[in-house]
Amino acid sequence: MMNGIGLSLTQPRGGGGGGGGLPQVASLVGFGDSITFGNQASDEAHQWLNIVSTALGAGTPLNQGIPGTVLQNSNDSGGSPRTNNGRDRYVADILGANKREAVAIDYGFNDGRYTAAPTTFNLAQYAMDYREILTGLIAGGYPTNRIFIASPYWISDTGLITGSAGFTGQTRAVFEQFVAAAKALAKEFGVYYADVYAAMRDNGGASLIYTDFNHPTDAGHAVIAAAILASTQQSTDVPAGLFTSDSFTDPDGTIITNHTGEKGASWLPQNGYTPATPNGIKNGRMWSPTATGVYRVAADSVGISSANYYVEAVLTRVSVLAGDNVGVIGRAQTSANTLYFARYSDTAGGWQLFKTVAGSSTQLGSTIADTFAAAAEKTLRLTMSGTTISVQVGGATIISVTDSAIATAGHPGCRFGFAQSDSTGIHIESLKAALL
Repeated sequence: MMNGIGLSLTQPRGGGGGGGGLPQVASLVGFGDSITFGNQASDEAHQWLNIVSTALGAGTPLNQGIPGTVLQNSNDSGGSPRTNNGRDRYVADILGANKREAVAIDYGFNDGRYTAAPTTFNLAQYAMDYREILTGLIAGGYPTNRIFIASPYWISDTGLITGSAGFTGQTRAVFEQFVAAAKALAKEFGVYYADVYAAMRDNGGASLIYTDFNHPTDAGHAVIAAAILASTQQSTDVPAGLFTSDSFTDPDGTIITNHTGEKGASWLPQNGYTPATPNGIKNGRMWSPTATGVYRVAADSVGISSANYYVEAVLTRVSVLAGDNVGVIGRAQTSANTLYFARYSDTAGGWQLFKTVAGSSTQLGSTIADTFAAAAEKTLRLTMSGTTISVQVGGATIISVTDSAIATAGHPGCRFGFAQSDSTGIHIESLKAALL
């Protein structure tokens, strides 16, 4: 069946394993905001969730869309999380008694529009809370090929400046960052992904939107449904040599030595560092209350079978904290304070590479200037291949030196060199290590 705009609503049979088109399922639950709920559709039959559920053979879906809600539980301009946010309600609404064979999620439209509290309510918080939801759904029994997520819906230029208090004045560039984040998370977790933003933009744009400039018409719902039905399961691209992976999913206040990550990740203080208070976890990130928060991963000896590996962390700037410096360590020895480390230093104004041998640190190469704004994320990697020691930021090599001071495998880990709070400074969102 065609929707009249060039997108087919005919559902491919089978599905799964990376092909285009969703698999047939016996039951479906939808999770999202007013557009998932179906605002401005002429009746239930024209709501995208019902169209998708019917095409998949799932019958009437359980609709857990709540109008006006956001995904993240970050504080808004009033100083508290917004009511019925997705992060706080997903366990009750789409797990347990409300779990179905598959779940369709479209969240981020309102997150992307909100502008009133950028230091607390932002892209980084959206990605972090979405990551927690996807982790929880998989742990709760949803296979990755039964989780269907869609990008935030397309919005017109008029829509960007039309809305209630706090939901106006967003730029398209920032809004589209939320679209990119949804796609990146789908790839990270290996679930289905539909770019409904592009589908709406390219198949009618503003003509698909009701006169309130935000909600889709029946034609808009049809385009959304067609894009979701044609979605593709993403490849996670897990490195073959991965031996450490930690997304710091634990209750707020957990200390790092009581936490265990997803793969080979339990934590010990590095030799030569004795923090009075251990590093902690807040909002799914590691932070340090001391200037000596240096920890190595106690990965097993089978995992670290070679000194040639990389350590990579996603760093999130929760707030600007003068003097802060945070990074990753590699080849950290268990019998001495000996290791390589790469970091971002506020004092130096950029990225740096060091070696520490028996407690004495020496900078390798030059400082590479960069800015690290509040609410931004940076991906930092320390790569050790023989005597070639290098640093990558965002996938680009910025420092590369030859050094033979530390040749044995040691351990990966993290290095915090400045006292933070759980709401200030650069925190570590995730950390992984893989053999080269």
